[in-house]
Amino acid sequence: MHISLTLSTLPMLLLAFYLWCRAKGQLLPVAMFMSVFQAASVVDVGFGGLLIGVQPTYVVLLIALVARFAERRPGKTESWIPATATTLLLAGFVVYAAMSAFVYPLLFKGVLVSNPKLGFGVPLKWELGHLNQLFYLLLSFALYLVAAYWTPPAELTKSINWFVGGVVFASLIGLYQFLAKKTGVPFPTEILHTSPTYSMFEGYEIDGFPRMNATFTEAAAAAFSMTVALAIVLWRFLARADSFRTILRLCGIGIGLLLTISTTGYVCLIFLLFVAASRYFAPWKGSLDSRNARVFLAVPVFLFVVALLGVPVLRDSFVRLAHTVLLDKTSTASYRERQAWNQDALKTAANTYWLGAGWGVCRASSFVPTVLGNVGIPGSLLLFVFCVRLLWPAARLSKVKAPIHGAVLLGLSAVFLNLMVSAPELAHPIIWLLFAVAAKFAPGRPLAFLRSGMTYPGMQRLRAAA
Repeated sequence: MHISLTLSTLPMLLLAFYLWCRAKGQLLPVAMFMSVFQAASVVDVGFGGLLIGVQPTYVVLLIALVARFAERRPGKTESWIPATATTLLLAGFVVYAAMSAFVYPLLFKGVLVSNPKLGFGVPLKWELGHLNQLFYLLLSFALYLVAAYWTPPAELTKSINWFVGGVVFASLIGLYQFLAKKTGVPFPTEILHTSPTYSMFEGYEIDGFPRMNATFTEAAAAAFSMTVALAIVLWRFLARADSFRTILRLCGIGIGLLLTISTTGYVCLIFLLFVAASRYFAPWKGSLDSRNARVFLAVPVFLFVVALLGVPVLRDSFVRLAHTVLLDKTSTASYRERQAWNQDALKTAANTYWLGAGWGVCRASSFVPTVLGNVGIPGSLLLFVFCVRLLWPAARLSKVKAPIHGAVLLGLSAVFLNLMVSAPELAHPIIWLLFAVAAKFAPGRPLAFLRSGMTYPGMQRLRAAA
């Protein structure tokens, strides 16, 4: 076993310490901010055939989890508890995934599997490297438990806010990366891109359009975080369209997302624009300020249409971008390769009698084939029912019990859309934080404090954090 530091160790730890001071000792918000540094590792741990580049967020997250589990569990008067059935569904999925990682590689030895580290059609055998993803899954589930049962509402709200702030920061770095590529000014690749467990796809051009990855392993990973943060900020904008800070965040994240030139990111952006457009045709119940939102949404749309109609260069560039990212995507070599990964994962699931080859063995291009190839139908059903319980209140907006609930539901919608299209893994802290917050509002658990007007620390900010 060997442990080594990277060039990003000191800068990232100094940033985490500064944020910890700003957060007044709360570590969960710091971990969520640091989650945007996916391409950097502060510690590399290797033993046997397993190599783990520990990202900055996991250093902070491990400290936060140890500190929180060491504390006395708060009483029900200090936090609110999620529905037990919801947590049991998620726990069942995690237990099944952990069991499959050890049992199925031995049970289905020799079945052909595909993994980017191994290649296409490699005979299955148990090896230590398969536990890499299991480590992240167990750590993420620990985050869910801490956030769902040990974290007060004010800290959860701050954690979501700081994740959004981290994405804005990453978007600004992406913009600087774009300027560095165009002007030749230095970009700190040695600090931001040091993780040994991922292939780095730094900024480049695709069909003449600059594609930036900022602090992420690749542009698609950047688009994932940016679309989730954009969904949360968009809901807040629709609730209070006169907030200048929210408007600046929308613009910053939007610019960063456009620079990723990610098909999945653009598909998710279209979905979010559809949500915003629904304000004009189906006014929502509650305190959402639809009048201001309509005005602020109409102005940029009007300017965009006028620019496209009046400036031929912009019109030609827009059409070319649409063909590059969306219209001609199915004819590209990248799309065919992604389809091959998905088909191989489904073949693996069928060859293991739809039980899966074990968590962490297969990795397809999107999440559904990946989870079927790894944990088969039993694990997929557990996770599917859990997700349905989380999103069920979205079917009736009147069931949204607090302003933050709507932001979390829209953020989760962006998460699931990314997973279905091209995101193959659950190893991102924001996913589990949103799981935990949404589970608190899941069906079957009435929230007495919302009906009775009970006050908790930070409750006013929770109600206002639309």
